[in-house]
Amino acid sequence: MNRFALAAVAAFAATSSVAMEGITLDIDGDGFASRAEITQVLGAVSASDFNALDGNNDNRLSSNELFADGARAIVARYEAKPSTLVGVAAIDANADGFASFSELAAEYPGLSTADFNDIDLNNDQRVSFDELYMPLAQSVVSRFEAGVAPTVPLANIDTNGDEFGSFQELTAVYPGLSTIDFRTIDANNDQRVSFGELYTLETQTILGRSGS
Repeated sequence: MNRFALAAVAAFAATSSVAMEGITLDIDGDGFASRAEITQVLGAVSASDFNALDGNNDNRLSSNELFADGARAIVARYEAKPSTLVGVAAIDANADGFASFSELAAEYPGLSTADFNDIDLNNDQRVSFDELYMPLAQSVVSRFEAGVAPTVPLANIDTNGDEFGSFQELTAVYPGLSTIDFRTIDANNDQRVSFGELYTLETQTILGRSGS
């Protein structure tokens, strides 16, 4: 896989207490880091900071963007400990090379069958390494790692069945949600909230204070 890592602690975050050496941000191996991916490592990076890092506005970060002078100061502000990603081998109790629903649920208490089906992209009732490290899957399992279970599933928010949450749909469930909060949640500025955007830690924090 073509993965890039943050390797130079002194150059990248000289003033930060975060040890960044060897931490891979590109979880799905596509050569870039999405906001969902860097959230897994750095914590809830704000939309404004992500946009500042994303110099060409393509909603993903290249290694050049991450090592740019301005990026160093932004990343240095995030001092949360990097997430430790749990590998399939650690979950795979029967050693068949895959993670079943029961194996994943043992690792992530509270994981639902709907969550498992979202992760199981090819619907073969087992999760491979590649499926587990897709951004969407990491968004799902990170909720349980952090002890932040969604109060309302996207399916219950999405009243028109387009698989996204509009501002109107979200405010029907979270009446305290402001337009500013919605713009923060809507990381790609397409006026709708996807599954991946809904289940970032930042979004869940915002929705938690907006009431349900």
